[in-house]
Amino acid sequence: MFNDEDLKGLRIEGDQCIIGGACIANDLLASKELCAHFPNIEKHLLLVSSTPIRNMGTIAGNFVNASPIGDLTVFFLALDGTITLKGKSERGLKLRDLYKGYKQLDKSTDEIVTSVRFTLPGKSTRFHFEKVSKRTYLDIASVNSAIRLELDGDMIREAHVSAGGVAPIPKYLSNTSAFLAGKSISNDTVRAAIKVMNDEIAPISDARGTADYKRLLLRQLFFAHFMELFPERFTLKELVA
Repeated sequence: MFNDEDLKGLRIEGDQCIIGGACIANDLLASKELCAHFPNIEKHLLLVSSTPIRNMGTIAGNFVNASPIGDLTVFFLALDGTITLKGKSERGLKLRDLYKGYKQLDKSTDEIVTSVRFTLPGKSTRFHFEKVSKRTYLDIASVNSAIRLELDGDMIREAHVSAGGVAPIPKYLSNTSAFLAGKSISNDTVRAAIKVMNDEIAPISDARGTADYKRLLLRQLFFAHFMELFPERFTLKELVA
């Protein structure tokens, strides 16, 4: 897929962004349209491994590899992305529904991921990506997470939260996302969401840390989302109080 020109390119259609499956992370960084909608995208995408991998690894490859800690997968899960699968026929599928179990996909062997599409952020959108790894800019994640919030004043109208390294699959946190919808932006909301999130994840102990450590990391990344998105409202001291 890497050399398939038909599967490259990024285009904007109304409020939709469509990215070819053969695009790489650095294609996203080079897109002026995407950078205009995501002012912090360079900061976020530079966390995706190293420059050689950002020049080689395709978006579709990241999705289909199904790594529980795939950075781009976690990124697009929070954007509530929809992929297009093409084989004998063509169909759309929410990215979150692609993953059925460890390395098990809702995809036949003849299908390839040709693109991913998502709704571009608007004035009421807040998006943030975080990652923890041994070396900030070179290593695979111990835990990573992303969040997209649609706001209505001080209320969260819609939420999409994802996390990697805390389940057998790159995890769309459906319960946590549903819990946040309709809630006010407050310390109490964030702390209550952490409890929901802890019931939704199932980390295991491995070379990148114990299960308890990964739970702690995800909690801190969740705090970081709100501290970065609403610096005037949140401090770590208040959140952990």
